[in-house]
Parts: sequence; C-alpha cells; structure tokens
Amino acid sequence: MSDFKTLRFILFLVVFTLACAVSGCRTTYTTLVQDRDTVTQLAPFIYILSGNYDGSATVAKFKAAGDLGIGTFDGLDGEAVMLDGIVYQVKGDGSVMLPDDLTRMPFGACTLFDDDRRHTIQNIDSYQSFGGALEGAFEYPHIFYAIKAEGAFRKIIVRSCDRQTKPYVPLSDATKLQHEYTYNDVKGTLVGFWAPHFMPSAVGVPGFHLHFISSDRSKGGHVLDFVADSLDTRIDPTPRVTIDFSAPADVLLMSSDIDRHMHDAERKRK
Repeated sequence: MSDFKTLRFILFLVVFTLACAVSGCRTTYTTLVQDRDTVTQLAPFIYILSGNYDGSATVAKFKAAGDLGIGTFDGLDGEAVMLDGIVYQVKGDGSVMLPDDLTRMPFGACTLFDDDRRHTIQNIDSYQSFGGALEGAFEYPHIFYAIKAEGAFRKIIVRSCDRQTKPYVPLSDATKLQHEYTYNDVKGTLVGFWAPHFMPSAVGVPGFHLHFISSDRSKGGHVLDFVADSLDTRIDPTPRVTIDFSAPADVLLMSSDIDRHMHDAERKRK
C-alpha cells in the first residue's frame, strides 16, 4: 500500500471512530430503543413493604429515567405522580406540591411513555370494572403496560400517607393511618402500571398500580376506587424491567405473608 493510501486509510479510521463516538453507533441506538420500552424501578417492592423508607435515589434521577411514573418520597412522605416529565408530590393532607430535584425517593417506577395503543373505556362503575375492560385489551398478558387514562371522574377515592418517623413500621401498618379523600366531578389523569399476575409481590405490585393527579394539579393520590362515564386510555406495552437492588435496605426484610402485606398496603381501605 502506498504512503498516500495508508494515510487516507488512517484518516478514514479516525473519522469513523469520531463519528461512532458522537452518534454512539448501533450499540447506543439499540440501547436507546430498549430504554423506551423499559420500566425502571428504584428498588424491589419488598424494601418499602418492609418499612425501608429512607430514599437513596433523587427526584432528578427519577426524572432522568422516564416521563411517566409513580412512587413515594423519603420517609413515605406522600405519593409521587410523574406526568409529562413533571413530578408531583401529594402530601398526607391532600395538598400537591412540586418537590425539589434533590428530594429523595425510596421507591418508584417510571418509563418513557409512548402512546402505542388507545382505547375509550366507558360506563366505569368501579376500579375493578375499569381494570377488567382494560385487561381485555392487552395483547400480551405476560409483559408490563404503562397506563395513562384521562377524563372526567364522577367520583374518585384516593389516599396518601403522612411522613413517617423512625423506627419505621411495615407499609401495611403505616397505611392503616392513611388519609383517604373522595373527590366528586373532577377532571384528571390516572398514571401507573399493570404488571403480570405472576409477578412476585416481593419484586413488584401484580395487577394495576395507579396514582391520580387532577387537571388543575390541586388533588391526587394513590387510587383506591373511582367512577367515570368515559376515560380516554392510552397504554404502552413495556416488555423490559430494570430494578435497582443496590439501594441499601436498612430494615429487616419480611420473609412471610408477603402477598397479604402487599394487598393490605396497596388495595385495602381504612
């Protein structure tokens, strides 16, 4: 090979390498595509179920992983609702605020939401009837679905918890003191996920896990029940899940009756 051809070949390699560094080549592109179809969970559910309420991740980190999600804050200080990349904190007294980016979160799940499927669910007389109708629209019952449902609610019942103090009690005990709020004739959005029913409760919440934020951003919480004439419902099939097990668990993790504790913490009313 002549000196000119050698130099030209070397310059080609340099330009190609720089182009890969800038664009990320195929590997980065594939990673980005996968991230859009991934639920990012800050910790396994058993951590918070057992009373591990000291947050290790920040709100800023949570927002960097998605634009739609749910969770809670350091000390179990209210419910988190992330909609369109904005995180709202629904406090125990029912008020809604915007937490600082440095506020910590012990648990949360989020994704980059894509409006892949759209359904209008009508004549909803309960959370259960909504869930049954929406599950019937799921093409694959073995993957996660991110959910965004908007509309006017004739009635919605939500809950939120006050900040806990140490020594922390398990979540099923903390929620016995939860504050429940009933709102009538309110517009808003349900945000959250559906996980396959075979999902172990120690890892995540099987079935539906939804939070609510009103259109005027003054009301919200963990959803317990609702009634609505019609909801514009968008779902994003999400086949991959990333769970961070590195968060320190500073409490003894429960080893028995996990399903019952999950049900009492997530589904049970006062």
